[in-house]
Amino acid sequence: MNGDDASVSVLDFRRHGIVLEWHTESGTWSTYDDPPPLVHGIALIRVSQPNICVYGRAGGLRLQIGAEQFALSENSPRISCTRTLASFGFRRRFTVTSPGRVLYSHAYWTDQGKDFFRWLATAAQDPGWRAACARLWSQGVGRTELRAA
Repeated sequence: MNGDDASVSVLDFRRHGIVLEWHTESGTWSTYDDPPPLVHGIALIRVSQPNICVYGRAGGLRLQIGAEQFALSENSPRISCTRTLASFGFRRRFTVTSPGRVLYSHAYWTDQGKDFFRWLATAAQDPGWRAACARLWSQGVGRTELRAA
């Protein structure tokens, strides 16, 4: 973690070697002049949509979409990524739900590259993954080690 609690160092999901400073108060990011050796999560940076970040802090795992933050406890909130009908599997819907309400929903066209939304939905189904990442990412992980996971 950085000296202040308002930012964390995260790996950019699309650009493998880029470490960003994620500003937790606003859900924005900036680049480092000299990136730290350890990162605490992964961010998906997009031009027209809110940026998304999953990071560890104080032994807990957090999901942040724009300025909104959600604690990822053992089984809540529920994260899913489903194919939409009549799109031949190329259109998906990423959804974050809490009992009785939708916290975030985003429909998108998938490409041939790695899919952050599908990766997160699949990994987050495992409560053990949430707990292990919360502990490990809170302490910090080398960027090559995190990228391999």
